[in-house]
Amino acid sequence: MRIRHLLTATAVLAVGLARAQSADPGPDDNIQALPPADVSVTLTDGLKTVFPGESVRWTMTVSNVGINGLAGVIVTTALSSNLSQVTWTCRAATGSQCTSNGFGAPSDSIDIASRGSVSYRINAIVSPAATGSVTVSVSAATPAGYIDLTPDNNRATDTDTVYDASTIFADGFDP
Repeated sequence: MRIRHLLTATAVLAVGLARAQSADPGPDDNIQALPPADVSVTLTDGLKTVFPGESVRWTMTVSNVGINGLAGVIVTTALSSNLSQVTWTCRAATGSQCTSNGFGAPSDSIDIASRGSVSYRINAIVSPAATGSVTVSVSAATPAGYIDLTPDNNRATDTDTVYDASTIFADGFDP
């Protein structure tokens, strides 16, 4: 699949160069080919169920599998309102940069080297009164001037069901 994207990017660049070098301008010559980018995001806490009052840790990784290093990738995160005491740390691979830590939902402008990555650890406490589910969602936007070859993998969501002790005997087998 990456070969197909690389071929597509090469074709887009070749068309752009051919238009730029064309002596006979056509109606589409004002279209500029943008350099390719390929940012992807993963997010998990490894859980399906969480307990009220539990401390949970998510691992979020933003990777650049593209051929160009990217400066100014915008990372935004949304958290369920039933999470509190949210802190995070970030570690960047060689040639990449991110803010080292913070409080609340991570929102960061990062630089990612070609074939590089940035990893966040998000820690939060599930509210003691939480019901339903907790959700963490993240997205990464490539900087202006680039076209992402696979934009569908630029976001991720992790949802966990909050354990509800009142449903343990809901099947009628109460002691």
